[in-house]
Formats: sequence, structure tokens, C-alpha cells
Amino acid sequence: MAAQPQGCFIKLYCDDGKEEEYELHSIHYKLHPTGVAVCTFNTPKNMNCLAINQQWEMFALLDHMRRDGDVKVAIWTGSGKAFNAGADLRGDGTIYVPKHARKSMLARGMGPVQGDFVLKPHTIAFWDFPKPSICAVNGLAVGGAANMALTNQHDLVICSTDARFMYPFPKLGFTPELGSSYMLPYLIGLARTKEVFYLSDWFSAEQAKEWGLVNKVVAPDQLLPEAMQLAERLCLLHPAAVQQSKKILNSHIRSKLEQILDDESAVINASLLATGGPPQVGKYMKKQDELIKQLKAKL
Repeated sequence: MAAQPQGCFIKLYCDDGKEEEYELHSIHYKLHPTGVAVCTFNTPKNMNCLAINQQWEMFALLDHMRRDGDVKVAIWTGSGKAFNAGADLRGDGTIYVPKHARKSMLARGMGPVQGDFVLKPHTIAFWDFPKPSICAVNGLAVGGAANMALTNQHDLVICSTDARFMYPFPKLGFTPELGSSYMLPYLIGLARTKEVFYLSDWFSAEQAKEWGLVNKVVAPDQLLPEAMQLAERLCLLHPAAVQQSKKILNSHIRSKLEQILDDESAVINASLLATGGPPQVGKYMKKQDELIKQLKAKL
């Protein structure tokens, strides 16, 4: 999948009730006439990693799609050969979302928080998005991005046969985040979760499907057509029934989620302290460079 052109506009919402148009820079967005909104991580040069502007635009898109009555179902995917490479440890600090809009978003809990390695507001925002959400994993998904794809931030997950997953936490001094310390054992069992987290081995889309993390695996050229077909089926259902079903199915875990994320935050900070400090430290940068080389070798 080639990088898609930019020029995609959404609405930002401020505290005074005003709306303003915003051009996305890190994510391509297209709303189809059927009501299916496709959100594509679109910074393939850095393997679509979670740079700060991309994080802000994810919040902005969730806010926009929730409020837009024409959006019935959301699809999230990636451009190039990676879904998302996870944390941006190099720290590209460029932010295009206007400061006054960011202030309003933060007041609503819709923005990243400095020093929050578990991405608490992000995780809650995806869990609380009321409309059906489909993750279409087109390539590599690493660390936090693997959690974004596999730990119920979306309702359904479709993978290309090119999709690969890996949790590099021990290599970087991190511990499980985005609620994965609870969700992965809940979904695939404690023993397998420890193997996945401790050993940092790659696992395939077919393995993820076998473990119950993925609904369907298709050929690369069928990924978006399959996701679109599934999304369009959801669009034909009564939206209130689908949204209320999502609410009750998520509610039992959602009631525990904030405490889970707080516990993860305490542990990840203790781990970073014990291993030499936050990932801005030079040795973590070198480890990430090594990891990126491994990722590119997989492409």
C-alpha cells in the first residue's frame, strides 16, 4: 500500500463551542459515501511510528468521527509496509495541531500527557469510541502498536498475511502498557502472554488468529476490500443496537481499565528507573536503531 496523499481535513472542537478546519499531516482520512471512515497512518519514512503529532491527530480523529453523524464505522490501517512501529523514541516534537485546540482537547482528556508511557488517555479514548471500529493490519505492528491492534481497542481485527507482531519491551527497559498486562492474559492466557512479552519473539498474523486475537487473515491485496465489506455490513445494522452492544460488551473490562493503566504506569516507571532512565537516554536510542534495522530487514 503506497503512501496516500495528504490534504485531508477534519474539524477540531474548542471549549467555546467553535469548530475549526484542520488539515491532517500524519494520518490520511477518507469518509466514504457508505459511512465508512478510513484512517491511515501515513508517515512511512518512520514506519508510521507514534510521533507526537500522530498521537494528537488520533485524538482529533476520534473526536471528529464521534461527532460526525455521517460516520458509521471506522477503519484504522497503515501506509507502506508497516501498520505502526510503536513508540517514537527519537522524539520528533513537531506538532501541527494548534495550541489553543490542544488545550481544549486536554481539558476533555483527549490528548497525550508528557511522561505517560502507558498512553492512558489514548487507550481510554479508543475504548470509549462509541461506533464500531475495525483494525486492518497491513504490516509490522510493534510494541504499543501491537497493543493498539490486538488488545480490544478495536472491535474487529483483520490482518494481511504480511502482518507481523512483536513486543520489544525487555530490550528497551519497558514493561506492558496500554492495558495489555490485563488484556493479553485475558485473551490468550498467562503462560503464552509471558512468553510473548519476555522473549520478544515475532509472531505472525496466522498465529494471532489461532490465539483468538484476530478475526480473519487475508492476502495483502484483499485487506482493505475485506475491511470495507465488513464495515459496510455493519453500516446496514441499527446503529443504536450496535453501539449499545459495544458498550455492554466492553463495560466489564472498561470499569477496571483506569486502575489497570495506573498500575502499569507505576511499574513501567519503576522499570525505567531500574534500567537507567527514560528512553531518551542514549543507550535506548541505540537499541531502537537496532530494532528498526531488524524491522526493515523483515520488509
